[in-house]
Amino acid sequence: MINTKVLINAFFAMAAFTTVFAEGTWTLEDCLKQAKKSSLKLESAKLREQSADISVKQAKTGNYPTVSANIQNTLYDHPYVYNEDHYRLNLGISGSYTLWDGGATSLNVESKTLTKEATALATQQTERSVQESVLNAYMSLLAASENLRTADASVELAQAEFEHYTKLYEAGSITKKDLTQSQSNVLQKQTSQLTAQLSVSTAKTTLRQLLELDDNVEFQISAPETNIENPDSLEALPTYEQLKADAQNAHPGLKSDSVSIRAAQKNTQVAGKGSSITVTLGANSSTGLQAWQSKAYKDQLKYGWQNSITLGINIPIIDGGATASKVLQAQVSETESQVSLKEDLKTLENNLEKLYLNAMSADMQWKAAILQVQAESEALVVAEEQRNAGALTYTDFLTQKNNLEKAQITLTNAKYTSLLSRKLLELYQGKLD
Repeated sequence: MINTKVLINAFFAMAAFTTVFAEGTWTLEDCLKQAKKSSLKLESAKLREQSADISVKQAKTGNYPTVSANIQNTLYDHPYVYNEDHYRLNLGISGSYTLWDGGATSLNVESKTLTKEATALATQQTERSVQESVLNAYMSLLAASENLRTADASVELAQAEFEHYTKLYEAGSITKKDLTQSQSNVLQKQTSQLTAQLSVSTAKTTLRQLLELDDNVEFQISAPETNIENPDSLEALPTYEQLKADAQNAHPGLKSDSVSIRAAQKNTQVAGKGSSITVTLGANSSTGLQAWQSKAYKDQLKYGWQNSITLGINIPIIDGGATASKVLQAQVSETESQVSLKEDLKTLENNLEKLYLNAMSADMQWKAAILQVQAESEALVVAEEQRNAGALTYTDFLTQKNNLEKAQITLTNAKYTSLLSRKLLELYQGKLD
């Protein structure tokens, strides 16, 4: 018989397997940095930041004077008038400056500045979202890779056992049924191996796409996390109250919502300035000439030159309800921003509760899975002794071997579920920024 201790040691060796560092390997930190650098979602968010910055610059131009020059060439004709010029040239430069608009321009600048700040915070929240996706993909790949190693070892052991049973059958020590069952076991393990390979391929593709790597890029992940054997070796979880406080203080989305509310309040004030008196100072300098028949172009430009300055006062009286409508729309946007903040706060609280409970549960499941593997290992040793003594059928012996393998897979999944939950908690606390 195959020595059962070899099987048990193989399973435990896989639980403590360390990925070989090689060229093109990626740590979790490498993956997070690459995602920040190349994520299309982040790129779009940064473009929105640039757009917000342009809006601030445009808003500030409302405080600047405007200056424009004009050149007007005119061809004209009076059919019944003779001996007249048919060309006129007008030259001029004019400028204007808003002396008073009720503070609408300065309020608009403040609003756009706040919007820019909110957009920058929204970019940080997008970055958090990308990091969360990378964490999930990374841990899924680790778990899938470790399960594949378990499947590979199972196939190797099943094949060795079948070869051993073939010799025993040829020697007449076992029945044809036992040999057939051993061969069937090899095929079943190979099927599980293919499933595990598919899981690895799928997880690797997901991670590669998140990192925006080409599909022809071969990469490995170097994971010191695989060396962790027990949740007791990890840092203790914080209290839920501490976690909640840290997460709320570090959450970019909540900060963005708060700033957006302030921006919306400014927009409401801007909308109300539509009924404000506007005072504008204007200046103009112009000259011109008539050609064709006239020759005194210089004198025409000289004596046609005139300067003017104007002070314009615009007093809105009736605007058909346009200002009131803008104010109402701005107030609706302000309320929507407040609702968004409350909804995001609730969502954060719900996510934290789930993550915290998942982390605690995963730690307990991890410990339980360790004990289960130990129990199944001991049971397999007993099963082999019974099998050698002829007190246990080969079918029952295979069942016990499969129980050990299932326990090892459960241990792997519990381990990486725990590690993922802890990393997500760190992300929400802002420790991965």
